[in-house]
Amino acid sequence: MIGIPEAKAAEGSLRPEEFASIELEEFESHLPLPAALELVVTPLFCKTFDALEIIEKLGAQDFRKTLRVVAPRLPNRQVVLRELRSHAARQGITIELIEEGKDGSDGA
Repeated sequence: MIGIPEAKAAEGSLRPEEFASIELEEFESHLPLPAALELVVTPLFCKTFDALEIIEKLGAQDFRKTLRVVAPRLPNRQVVLRELRSHAARQGITIELIEEGKDGSDGA
């Protein structure tokens, strides 16, 4: 997880070495990314960065798995999802968009 410092893995779901919650400033210290890394979670936006910046950083590290973007409830979810996916596709990244307070399905 990047930029969600309060995030914790569900108890028993992951071993401690399989989960990290970091600030963006710590990203460089986690390079190279582990080959087994399957999922990165980040907010759509926060005070210091947005998901498009994370897409670029992950793509530059040859991350070709899934980026789950957590967003507040959006007035036009499909427009946001289309924009994220257009940037992610160039990097070979799959996007999941999760709105807070919804069931977690991105409809894709």
